[in-house]
Amino acid sequence: MSKSIKIQIIDLKINNIFSLYNSLKKIGYKNIEIINTKKDINSNLLFLPGVGSFYKASRLLKKNNFNEKIKNFAKDKNNKLFGICLGMQLLFEESSEFGKSKGLGLVRGKVKKFSSTLRVPHIGWAPIIKNKKNIKSFNLKSKGNFYFVHSYYCEPIEKKIIYTYTEYFKKKFCSSIKNENILGTQFHPEKSGLNGLKILESLRYLF
Repeated sequence: MSKSIKIQIIDLKINNIFSLYNSLKKIGYKNIEIINTKKDINSNLLFLPGVGSFYKASRLLKKNNFNEKIKNFAKDKNNKLFGICLGMQLLFEESSEFGKSKGLGLVRGKVKKFSSTLRVPHIGWAPIIKNKKNIKSFNLKSKGNFYFVHSYYCEPIEKKIIYTYTEYFKKKFCSSIKNENILGTQFHPEKSGLNGLKILESLRYLF
């Protein structure tokens, strides 16, 4: 995947798109477009970033006609979809937030809230641990610390799609996934300094 490819970032007005935009620019990607309801998806690499409420974001996706657009985009295995934080959670079938909220259903599994015995939201830096069942992973020489801010975590049905785990007060949760042409990170690579830039840089080799 060349750095000259066209990249689009979905803007739902609830996500910090400019940190991601600037990070992609910094590592050499040039053709980057921020899209909203008036724009069609016509790129090879699509980012779905997000922070905040799954319930609100899922309703915004539907209201702004992004649901079917994203699903159709992901059907073409030549296209690459990358969900970040809430964006990764939205790739799943449903979340337990506000009872039950439906996601895009591109990844089988659910989004669950951390136990009330833990301090939530989980905010701060934490290492990622490679899934031994998934021989491919991010091209990092060490575990590396990444920035997290979330109260919910993803639980895929197929454990083999888990790329990395992270531990939070002895609670081991999925911190990234890769399912064919779909990649997701619970952490924010665009806010994770040099390690985060390395992950964005490694997209050329991961897909």
